[in-house]
Amino acid sequence: MTKKLVIWPAYLTMGKTKGEGRIVSRRNAVKSPKVEEIEKVARMLNLEPVVEKEKTYPKTHWDKSGRVLVNKTGRKGEIVNEIAKGIKEMREKLKSARR
Repeated sequence: MTKKLVIWPAYLTMGKTKGEGRIVSRRNAVKSPKVEEIEKVARMLNLEPVVEKEKTYPKTHWDKSGRVLVNKTGRKGEIVNEIAKGIKEMREKLKSARR
């Protein structure tokens, strides 16, 4: 049984401080990341994501942001950074495809 990591959108959110739960650098942070985006990138990274839409991040328990469980294939910080970069790349491709 592979260990799972919890990825909350707050970990990647640009508008949050480290104290509010962001764990990626400001440079890698993403504007309002969605669980669907996290899931899509995690799938591309072969992390076998499982989305739990009804979950609430403990620090913002009133906001049902959802969370994504992924396989633990390395250090949490590295995995979260990879996901953040993947979301940024995905958004860039969408932007250039719309032009």
